[in-house]
Amino acid sequence: MDLDTSKIKVVESIDLSFDLIVRTSKLTKTSHYNTYQQKLYRIVKFLKEERGIGYRRISHILTEKGYRRVRTNSILKNSYIYTIYSKGKIRENRINRSFDSKIENIKYIFKYSD
Repeated sequence: MDLDTSKIKVVESIDLSFDLIVRTSKLTKTSHYNTYQQKLYRIVKFLKEERGIGYRRISHILTEKGYRRVRTNSILKNSYIYTIYSKGKIRENRINRSFDSKIENIKYIFKYSD
């Protein structure tokens, strides 16, 4: 069995190119809450989700501890507690959503030696 080596081509290099498409929500400013608003949301979320306390009871607890509304400095009513919780959950979902990355237009280019 005799091989003809004159017809064998050796790959000198392989070029690979592709488009990587990445979507994220992490590139925008995510801290529109001040520290007091973040603290209120964390407390309300903890009391609601971990302790199972209702909005009216949460408003009484926070009022007893001296927490007030952010802008008007008035007492925290149950409707305000509901708003803090629901808007905070919407914000968390928007910030923490994930997207799938895509690889498109994959091209291989083989360069052979003569």
